Amino acid sequence: MALANVRPVLERDFVLLKLDYDRATGAHDIEARYATGPQGLPWFAFLDGRGRAVVTSSAPTGNIGHPYQPNEVAYFKVMLQTVKRHLTDADIDALIASLVDANKAGG
Repeated sequence: MALANVRPVLERDFVLLKLDYDRATGAHDIEARYATGPQGLPWFAFLDGRGRAVVTSSAPTGNIGHPYQPNEVAYFKVMLQTVKRHLTDADIDALIASLVDANKAGG
């Protein structure tokens, strides 16, 4: 999500917030509020305007973290489709393609 071509697209719909789990005051409380048990890192959630989790990276098969495996990438796409407001299907396809390309390149 830190790629130059990804962040501006995501920022059309989302406020991106990164917490340092070890150093950020309250990070553990946030995890406890949204995660259903230990998830591993990275773990993320899409919240609505009232602070409720709409969908999290806790897929039925476990935390997708940084989506790498095909099933993780597919679940991330479902997450984006679930929460999109301004993103188009073409935007989401481009984000997924960027993720797949980054995974192939090893980063």
